[in-house]
Amino acid sequence: MKNFYSCVDTLIPSPLSEQHLIIKNKAQKESGAITAYASEEYRAIASQPWIFQKLSETKDLDGVVFFTANQFNHGNNFNLKLFNKILNNNYEIHFAREDLSFSKKNINTKIIDYLFSYSLVIHKNENELFDMLENE
Repeated sequence: MKNFYSCVDTLIPSPLSEQHLIIKNKAQKESGAITAYASEEYRAIASQPWIFQKLSETKDLDGVVFFTANQFNHGNNFNLKLFNKILNNNYEIHFAREDLSFSKKNINTKIIDYLFSYSLVIHKNENELFDMLENE
């Protein structure tokens, strides 16, 4: 059985108990269980400085299950540096709400492209989008 770290999203209005349940179900779907819990401190959420440290300090973990992929978009863009760091250190990444999974051996580039595109859209200045529509 695999051991996973649970990482809730503190910025969304979803009860933590609900997030933990959804994360637990994703861990079970990936033949594992949640053996450690954490979340980023809301003031540092944009850079996610503690996740990898917590992963590396906790013994016998196979990866982390985030509540949502959007947790990688709380900064100015998709946190590819953290995403790659987790994978390159042989941890799995799972996103419970979207039911997505990644490992160093299993990277679906179409899904990665989608995550990047989504990140670009949510970080786009709305006024620029309106200007584009008006100029068509």
